[in-house]
Amino acid sequence: MKFNNISYGGSKIYYRSIGKGRPVVFIHGFAEDGDIWKNQIELLKDSCHLIIPDLPGSGKSQMINDMSIEGMAATINAILDEEQIEQCTMFGHSMGGYITLAFAEKNEQRLTSFGLIHSTAYADSEEKKANRLKSIEFVKKNGAFEFLKAVIIDLFTETW
Repeated sequence: MKFNNISYGGSKIYYRSIGKGRPVVFIHGFAEDGDIWKNQIELLKDSCHLIIPDLPGSGKSQMINDMSIEGMAATINAILDEEQIEQCTMFGHSMGGYITLAFAEKNEQRLTSFGLIHSTAYADSEEKKANRLKSIEFVKKNGAFEFLKAVIIDLFTETW
């Protein structure tokens, strides 16, 4: 599959631009890349113009200075500018849903509609925020590989 890229904040951001028709953006979640949307690509490529980024720091894309949810939403806005897309439908999975909401907050005029997939519009609980901060500190101290080794076991059931 062919990738396009833009330079955003001095970093290369890669995305797929597939098909013709109504623009639809699919935003992946944490620790994923645009490949998770392969089934949707096959189903929609003949009727929609699909924009599927690898978010900064994911897939082929480099990290940007502002790796916040708002920074990633601004990256999506830059991709739409590059593609000369004025309005689109946007779907966000998990963390991609948070990015979709941040995008909607700043760029409401660019959206015809949006959807959240396994995501929420509610703020994280204090417990979830505290766990995220613990994870960040663990990664800083031990590295990403050790973090993944520690958490991957919880991603699967015993029967899997």
